[in-house]
Amino acid sequence: MKVGFIAPMSISVVHGGVRTQTEMTIKHLRSLGVEPVMISPWDRLDVNELDLIHVFGATAENSGILLHLSNSDVPVILSPILYSNRSISVINLSIKAEKLLSVLGNGIRSEFGLKAGLCEMADLILPNTFKEGRMIEQGFGIRSSKIKMVPNGVEKRFSTADKNLFIETYGLQNFVLFVGQASAERKNVIGLIKAAEEINAEVVIIGSFDNSAYSQKCLQLAGQAGNITLINTLDHDSKLLSSAYAAAKVFVLPSYFETPGIAALEAGLAGANIAITKHGGTQEYFGNHASYIDPKSTVSIVKAINKALSAKTNYRLKKHILQNYTWEMVAQKTFDLYLEVLK
Repeated sequence: MKVGFIAPMSISVVHGGVRTQTEMTIKHLRSLGVEPVMISPWDRLDVNELDLIHVFGATAENSGILLHLSNSDVPVILSPILYSNRSISVINLSIKAEKLLSVLGNGIRSEFGLKAGLCEMADLILPNTFKEGRMIEQGFGIRSSKIKMVPNGVEKRFSTADKNLFIETYGLQNFVLFVGQASAERKNVIGLIKAAEEINAEVVIIGSFDNSAYSQKCLQLAGQAGNITLINTLDHDSKLLSSAYAAAKVFVLPSYFETPGIAALEAGLAGANIAITKHGGTQEYFGNHASYIDPKSTVSIVKAINKALSAKTNYRLKKHILQNYTWEMVAQKTFDLYLEVLK
């Protein structure tokens, strides 16, 4: 089976969850006999040489090519990787209003309208959570038969991560750890930094800051705190990163939403307790194995982290992740859906 893969160009500079999801899905599909073709704007593409095309990200970056591909005979599968804290009713009303305005000649599209349009063009949509799927169905008006949930995954190697390398390098253990795009406002690192003085442990933030006003404010506040260690972004394959997960007592994502936070799955598999935002698909993945955060409340961030710090290590979470969220399982489910589309 020959499959063309498309991802947003931005993953070349933003090494976040979208990049990890794309790379790991492709890697494990290879072992199932899929021949991947990485589609680049610099290469000529003969769509007819492919059995199907898998697009990652319902984004403006992918809108042009998806429009052209939807007019071909090759099936198009979309992993939208999207979420909004807006209610489904608000999203639905926004879409309807935009369609009405388009009849009057308004050519401006909202973010919701763009994403809904991309979902309409796809033959099959693979959200990462059931909540994302409901938003696409009820908010965008996409028929349910086109929507099949495929979860995000985690590499098994994190289950055997060794804490000693990080402890030897930084002299820290049993700390609170954040890993991610620290400069992205959605990740709410500033909320974590503001909560740090009331957290009964060292707070380690692994992630790089840029020149934005938000990043500079984070750096200013972190410099004033007495229990924050900043470490630049580590490569995803770095042994130091997996060691950091294992050395931490708590992994925290105080984001405004997550779908569901691949780093949290990795940290949970390495043995860290989890404190994570309640918004997005997190509760579908972590159930009662995590402490949940209201990202708008410093009190909530502090309470969830300190609760996770005082709890015993949750080995049931590691078992839960291994049973449900490995990339091998994700790839198999994706492959089975490929076969369904090609019938």
